Amino acid sequence: MTNPRIISIEGPMGAGKTSLARQLGQALGGQIILEAPAQNPFLCRFYQGPGAALATELQFLMQRRAQWQHPGDKHWIISDHSARKDEIFTPLTLDTEELRLFQALRMALDYHPAPADLMIFLDAPLPILLERIRVRGDAYEQALTADYLERVQAAYRAWRADYSWPCLDIDSAQVDFVHDPRHTEQLIDTVRYRLKEAEERDA
Repeated sequence: MTNPRIISIEGPMGAGKTSLARQLGQALGGQIILEAPAQNPFLCRFYQGPGAALATELQFLMQRRAQWQHPGDKHWIISDHSARKDEIFTPLTLDTEELRLFQALRMALDYHPAPADLMIFLDAPLPILLERIRVRGDAYEQALTADYLERVQAAYRAWRADYSWPCLDIDSAQVDFVHDPRHTEQLIDTVRYRLKEAEERDA
């Protein structure tokens, strides 16, 4: 069996990653891999104050490793996060010694996921992200501050500026793939076109 093709969606909290992953999974018939922040027992403590950052990042690393080791047998994998998401968050959340320990443990686990064939980068203005987070009302996000989300958004934008693999940028404040079927259809068509380009390039 050939390796599956990977579509990953990234962007700050509230950008619409999970909603888009579900829609693409349904449209393309692919295997969906979703991050499960509610299953991270350290995340609430991390948002409430210092002291749980390393445990939070290690728990997410173990979760991603389990998800991406045996992702299924579909031709396409669609995920609402990058398998390498720690490369965005750990420099932001960990101090120098914690980051060194995290990287050593990551290496010991031999975690080297393949890059996505297509990365979709979602973003939106900070007030819109905050309002979406407020409306969805997830318990683990209730202590998330605007200052932290602003730093997360800056980290994402810096990561995107250095990202060298195929990437589709979408302003989810302008493309309403959650509520507008026309926008959803146009976006799915764009993704299909980009996937076709990738397959022709690698043929």
